[in-house]
Amino acid sequence: MDLTSRLRSIVRPSGQPGAADDTPGRRELTYEPDTGRYEATIDVDRVANVLGGRVVANAFGRALVIDRRYESDRYHGQWRIGDCEVCDGDGLRLLDPALPSPDGIGERTLFIDLETTGLSGGAGMVAFLVGCGWFDMGAFQVRQFLLTSYSAERALLSAVADCLEPTSLLVSYNGKTFDVPVMETRWMFHRMPMPLESVRHFDMLHPARRLWRTRAAADDGEGGCRLSTLERLLCDVTRVGDVPGLEIPARYFRFLRSGDARPLEPVLEHNRIDLVSLAAVTAHAVRLVQEGIDRCRDAADALALGKVFEKAGSLERAMTCFERAADDQGAHVNVRGEAIYRLALRLRRDRRFDAAAVQWRRLLDMKQGRFGRRSALLGPLRQLAVEALAIHHEHRERDYEGARELTLRLLDERDGPDVRVRPERA
Repeated sequence: MDLTSRLRSIVRPSGQPGAADDTPGRRELTYEPDTGRYEATIDVDRVANVLGGRVVANAFGRALVIDRRYESDRYHGQWRIGDCEVCDGDGLRLLDPALPSPDGIGERTLFIDLETTGLSGGAGMVAFLVGCGWFDMGAFQVRQFLLTSYSAERALLSAVADCLEPTSLLVSYNGKTFDVPVMETRWMFHRMPMPLESVRHFDMLHPARRLWRTRAAADDGEGGCRLSTLERLLCDVTRVGDVPGLEIPARYFRFLRSGDARPLEPVLEHNRIDLVSLAAVTAHAVRLVQEGIDRCRDAADALALGKVFEKAGSLERAMTCFERAADDQGAHVNVRGEAIYRLALRLRRDRRFDAAAVQWRRLLDMKQGRFGRRSALLGPLRQLAVEALAIHHEHRERDYEGARELTLRLLDERDGPDVRVRPERA
């Protein structure tokens, strides 16, 4: 029994009044669109004139579309728009090894970002603004779909699906966790086909965290890796008059109650800047992995890039990055310590035990930070180095006395503060 038949059996149980087709009873479950009775009477054509958009019609009604074009010679911070174009190639697969190769379906890379009525999730949350962007002859084309009333959601979803049809690769920022599930929930809620099921998806959030989390946390003090922080750090973009994200749902609800679309213009601009910044940050990351160590500005960049290469299986390039970070005497003690630790692990996995022992000893010789600043990471790394050297002396060099001394040293160091790091398996 399929799902439709099961639902009918619930609504019309067999053997009860109303079960027969010709007997009036309870209605079959059907979709009834919201007529907008709780909203102001909104003139869609007038809203389109205010926001500089146009109205498109489809089988489900009318949807409002706003187009903007950023020419290739325009600048977004320090970056030319034309230089932000992302090639669907090996650079993306270095950043995300799980990304499939192009399958020949679709013809363009599309960037997506949503503005929603909340962040709680569930069937009650609606994407009232769907922003899409793609490169066209070097320029960045942005197309936004605005929900002018809840009763027009089907028309909006149909228009978005038409825009997504030629997509070969979808690029988002936290889209695998938020944007795409929200859209799929809305399509499913309205019993509409889901056009993103077979589209390859690259989520820039996860590579960004591996590359720039430390730098972003030092900048905003929140320990996150927000797109607005990265655009400032990487592209030197400073937003002027930007609407805070927490204020966006309230502006939309005010528009529904009053019909005044003017407070939505800053929301549209916020969404457009997010799309352009997403393209710029993605292009910066792709260039970083393509050019490798030569593009790293400091030891922290080299260490982060080495982690990306290591995850992608490009081990020689990872080793080069770790060596660069480990040899930088001016780098922060945490950066140098982790780089040496990863070098030693990599050498041990390659069964180059003597070379690994050199790196473990190098880690033991490191001193705490200058000016009385102690590193919370160096102590645990030194404990791991002592343990690894003790094993090396006992099992490979047969130096039992040296192994005993190292073991006693390890026990002494573990009597200190209980700060732990999870050792990586060899």
